[in-house]
Amino acid sequence: MHLLSLITAFAGLTSAFPAAEPHVLHEKRGHAPVAWKHHTRAERSTILPVRIGLKQRNLEHAARYIQDVSDPKSPNFGKHWSSEKVANAFLPSQETTDKVTEWLVSSGISADRLSHSVGKNWVEFTATVDEAESLLKTQYHVYQQKDTGGYRVACDSYSLPASVRDHVDFVMPTIQLDGLKPVAQANPAYNALAINLTGLTGTEHCNQVITIDCIRALYDLPVATTNHSGNELGIAEWADYLYLPDLKVFFENYTNPKIPSDVTPEFISIDGGKPSNLTVALAEEVVESGLDFQTAYSIIYPQGIRLYQNGDSVNVDSVGTFNIFLDALDASYCTYLGGNEPYVDPAYPDPNEGGYTGPLQCGGAPMSNVFSVSYGQIEGALPRFYQERQCNEWMKLALQGVSVIYASGDSGVANRYNSGYNNTCLNAQYGYVDEFGTKFSPSFPVNCPYITAVGATTLLDQTNNTNGVSEGEQAVVRFGSGGGFSSIFERPAWQAEAVQNYLDKYSPSNYTEVQFNHSGRAYPDVAASGDRLA
Repeated sequence: MHLLSLITAFAGLTSAFPAAEPHVLHEKRGHAPVAWKHHTRAERSTILPVRIGLKQRNLEHAARYIQDVSDPKSPNFGKHWSSEKVANAFLPSQETTDKVTEWLVSSGISADRLSHSVGKNWVEFTATVDEAESLLKTQYHVYQQKDTGGYRVACDSYSLPASVRDHVDFVMPTIQLDGLKPVAQANPAYNALAINLTGLTGTEHCNQVITIDCIRALYDLPVATTNHSGNELGIAEWADYLYLPDLKVFFENYTNPKIPSDVTPEFISIDGGKPSNLTVALAEEVVESGLDFQTAYSIIYPQGIRLYQNGDSVNVDSVGTFNIFLDALDASYCTYLGGNEPYVDPAYPDPNEGGYTGPLQCGGAPMSNVFSVSYGQIEGALPRFYQERQCNEWMKLALQGVSVIYASGDSGVANRYNSGYNNTCLNAQYGYVDEFGTKFSPSFPVNCPYITAVGATTLLDQTNNTNGVSEGEQAVVRFGSGGGFSSIFERPAWQAEAVQNYLDKYSPSNYTEVQFNHSGRAYPDVAASGDRLA
């Protein structure tokens, strides 16, 4: 046969088989955090619990939905949605589910291996490293954590078919690495005042210590008198514990009127969270939790408070940001249905000695109307899709009338001294923060527009005691109250006027887009006394 005929025949033969669809890069990590290092290539037979986050419907309407129920001028003001309505509104489309399923089945992952989460927004299955590498066009490595010596399987980037990419938020496990735990907003450069005052109330020493009476004078707050069952304030804690003996001493010496010394919060254990005792907490190591509850009780007692303690003390180094908390509040958010261990967030049952032996809590935790959290992370240390997915969950809580309040941080706009991260770990080479503090480094999750971010102030006049209260406040100068502009989330319409006014009148002219994203979500939203609290 003539050579041309052979070529023509071969071309006709191969055209009978569909060409593989080209893959498009979906996520990429520029560098591994310095806390981790490549150890070896992952064994091809290693089993991975794969989770694919499906794109949800109607997210583009989220801001309008919230505006409709939160704007006093709206006829639907205060008509918050039920959890069922929220779940149905954002359920992935059938097309999304079908497209992802077809891709997986055509790639060799049989349909009987696939399962869906409670909210139908995750597809789950187990796969070998070999299968996952073929599926995602990537290579998996074993990373070793330098401090603990622990290991994790991850990749540096992965791709998806062009026809599937728009239907997927992200895939786990891929570029996510541990060591990015939430950290309490404790400033290492902040030293306690050299003052030991007991029985302290009134406004005589506001220039030295902010008492409950100083706070009432600043904000014209009345003394609380009511306790509405079902309206308990929720305070969430992770690696910090409430030391109850401290709370008793505080009630006896610093509250006005006095709070009974036997008052304690309602304890909500999430995934093995333990109440405070000497085996899990020492008085000098629980500053963050103590400050949260002492201040809250001083303001709202006799209203009750709930303590949501997240994760067992064995597993606090892998709390996986705030996902286990959200899992416990909203079953539809859970990434898997009991039994299968997750990968990015903590593994429950915890395989470590003394760890929590039950399954991951998926729903069932009581919902508070207001949550207060004093933990945070660095935006640049987490994948974009991971933050967007979690931000959407805070949005869903807002639609249900739940207010979520987060501390904005205490490492300024550069975030160079965020507790748990240091300049070595967060230098310019790895992109988390600028090594010399010349660029803004936003925090997470206060970068999410559906969270109320609260900054810290101090008295304008700290020399004249009560006059200091009457003179008003300014941003804290003894440490950098957190603030900035997100590089991920756009500026929401409701803050456009205020932020533009700031940019026009107060932002230094040499602070260009090089320093921060001028069109990003700005925070904090509000600020209140956060310096020298009793």
